[in-house]
Amino acid sequence: MPSVTTLSNPVSRAVRTLPPWALPAAVGVVAVAGTAVVGLLDPEVRGHLTPACPFRAVTTLDCPGCGGTRALYALTQGDVALAVDHNVLTVVALPLLALAWVAWLALRTGLRQRPVVLQPPLAYGILVTFVVFWIARNLPWFPFTWLGSGAG
Repeated sequence: MPSVTTLSNPVSRAVRTLPPWALPAAVGVVAVAGTAVVGLLDPEVRGHLTPACPFRAVTTLDCPGCGGTRALYALTQGDVALAVDHNVLTVVALPLLALAWVAWLALRTGLRQRPVVLQPPLAYGILVTFVVFWIARNLPWFPFTWLGSGAG
């Protein structure tokens, strides 16, 4: 029986032969294409390819991502206020993800020599922010009710 490393060798050889910018470029193309699809298909319209949140379907509570697709759609339409109303975390995270992608691309193309490393305190801060947002958006009183996704 061949080992796992033998089976993965052709794949790893093919990946190593790609130009260093190929993987970040592919991720960028997929992100732009996905954003374009969301921008063309209003997630509020039933029947479009936007799945329901399984967490919300089971618990009737918002998960941290609830409203994210509608927020992205609102951003593609230029409505930042509506995007923030659907999911403020998405609106804040998208520019940070774009910056992380640029840093990755710069590293892979040689424009930056050292990788940007996510230090543990920052990683824990992101995790705590995520959990606090998840809890706060489900609290039933003002001022937390505005954090909800608005999904009915």
